[in-house]
Amino acid sequence: MSELKQRWQALRESQSGLRIRDAAAQLGVSEAALLETRIDEGVRRLAVRVDALCAALPHLGTVMSLIRNESAVHEKDVTFPAGAESDDEIRFAGGGFCLTLIPSSVAHAFYVEDANPKGPLRSIQLFDAAGGALWKIYARDKADHAAFERLLAELAWPDGVQPIPFSRPASASTDAAPAGNPTDLQAVLEAAAAEAIPVRLEVANHGVRQSHRGPLARIVRMGPWLNVLDPGFDWHLNEKPLSGGSIELGDRPILVLHLASGGEAARLQADDGATADQQASWRGILEKAVTS
Repeated sequence: MSELKQRWQALRESQSGLRIRDAAAQLGVSEAALLETRIDEGVRRLAVRVDALCAALPHLGTVMSLIRNESAVHEKDVTFPAGAESDDEIRFAGGGFCLTLIPSSVAHAFYVEDANPKGPLRSIQLFDAAGGALWKIYARDKADHAAFERLLAELAWPDGVQPIPFSRPASASTDAAPAGNPTDLQAVLEAAAAEAIPVRLEVANHGVRQSHRGPLARIVRMGPWLNVLDPGFDWHLNEKPLSGGSIELGDRPILVLHLASGGEAARLQADDGATADQQASWRGILEKAVTS
């Protein structure tokens, strides 16, 4: 057993329920480096063929598409349409969601199978050159598992080919992060839910941007985590890494949540389907919740 595998095992035994991203941060390695310690134990490398993956997505049935960044986790049940390519991006837009992928950001891919009381959790996971997670696609109950198996076969890692090593993570930006203003995000979400305002809630990292479109319903606070727990859509925001929020003005104002380390955690705006009255109400909700 490798030293890293031993350290990860000891950490999991001491911290029940520890997620791989948090374990990787504590161990000073990437998520993908931890997955490599499980090769042939529920994990196997996949060929990085973004074209084949994206072409297969519409045939997989309903899957759960997950992206995250330092603060936010965005989980959306999705039946993918065909993608549209433009400007070095691939974009998917369907009922209640849209997702944009930058194919050049993907350098590593894995198949991962984790034990779960309801049955194995099976996923395809994409990572950047440093081994940071970009996108995870889970085949759950409503997925076409035969199509998923065919895709795994198409993405099989070629025999005798050595994987490229992980690069060093990109240096953190030295630019000052936007300070933002104190923001009562829970009040924003609860007010939007109470008025059934259709919203667009967007989370991005440097490779993938994913949006939920529609009204919100169940808003739940769990310590520093603010959560939306709706059928087919879960959103989890850890407010500790945030520096605050700001409003991008315009016909449809956008609430931008800023990371203290730089960059954005999430964006929230009234969606295209909102009525004029709902748009006006949304503007008032933001003005009240974001204080100077």
